Amino acid sequence: MAYKCPRCGGPVKRGSGGVVRMGGVLGSLFNASLGSFRCPKCGKIKRGEFPQEAQQKMRKGTVLLLIPAGLLLLVVLVLVFRQ
Repeated sequence: MAYKCPRCGGPVKRGSGGVVRMGGVLGSLFNASLGSFRCPKCGKIKRGEFPQEAQQKMRKGTVLLLIPAGLLLLVVLVLVFRQ
């Protein structure tokens, strides 16, 4: 999901790290869904600066990434504590 910077119109990327200090697949999923947005020119951008339509897409994307991350975490916990 590529978003345009509300300040300069350039491409915006998710910031890496800082949200969840967890490695592997789970860490990647959580960081991808909860990470902040950064513009190479403007720096960190708050969600509130994006148009309403983009904010709705962001929320939907966050939910769609958190569901498999949560399920994967649940499966891992079940397998670990099952023994």
